[in-house]
Amino acid sequence: MADIDVARLRQEYQGPHELVTTSDGKTLFVRRWNAKTEAPVSILIFHGITGYSSPYGPLIADQLSASGFDVFALDLRGHGMSDGKRGDFPSHERLVKDLTETITLVKSKSKKLVIMGHSLGAFVAVLAINNCREEIQGLVLASAAKRIRTGVYAKPSAGAALKALLGVAILRGTPVFEVRRKGQLGLDDPLFTFRYSARAYTVFYGAGALKVMGMTRSGIIDSPHVRFDRKLQFPLMVVVGDQDELFSTDAVKEFCDSIDCDDKEFHVIPGAKHAVFPKDAWTPLVTWLGKKF
Repeated sequence: MADIDVARLRQEYQGPHELVTTSDGKTLFVRRWNAKTEAPVSILIFHGITGYSSPYGPLIADQLSASGFDVFALDLRGHGMSDGKRGDFPSHERLVKDLTETITLVKSKSKKLVIMGHSLGAFVAVLAINNCREEIQGLVLASAAKRIRTGVYAKPSAGAALKALLGVAILRGTPVFEVRRKGQLGLDDPLFTFRYSARAYTVFYGAGALKVMGMTRSGIIDSPHVRFDRKLQFPLMVVVGDQDELFSTDAVKEFCDSIDCDDKEFHVIPGAKHAVFPKDAWTPLVTWLGKKF
């Protein structure tokens, strides 16, 4: 991963996209899927752990753009075609700035903006809402909850536990934590990321690495990034596939119920997994967007 020339990949990329020049001089890549007609609403997608923007085309963006919405998807720093050390993240403050600077750019090209977070991207979306609420008119959270299914991730070996301790105590910026589970996508795609540093986990979950290890063992995600700092004043939709490998329907419904919002909907997508959705799976979302915006 470290040898990938993301600057060259960005230069060679011919599809619709935007580039965010961050306040610390880095470049973030934002992929676009444009509606054929003027779009009343834009959707900005935050990807899950290991992923990046490209797979969200067939996953969701193709259907949304064909239905009349402009869709953007950010490659988080250190992911996909964005600058940054693969599998690491410098700080919580930098993540907040990356999100707000991206939202500012996307909002400048949009009449209304709906944020969508998938999996870990849902927690990134919560962080974005808590720090940039005035720019956002709606929120969609997909495939995310506070309780992980039992047995999704294998119990760490003695070697993995030693790596974890080294990562916490010494190698905070070195990607030593493997993110592997059965049925994982992207194994043949070099732009996916399967190894993270202790610091990256600290940034993404807003908690110390030892606490993150505890969350992994317990299956309970106790992170400030799953809590909104105040009541949502705009529409919210929460969705999950009925065959999601990481989160049960009940766990996602429980997460939805915990969010303080008067205008929210919960939807289960038949036949959908955590990151695999049937054709036209997002028709309820298209209907919701048309009704709300």
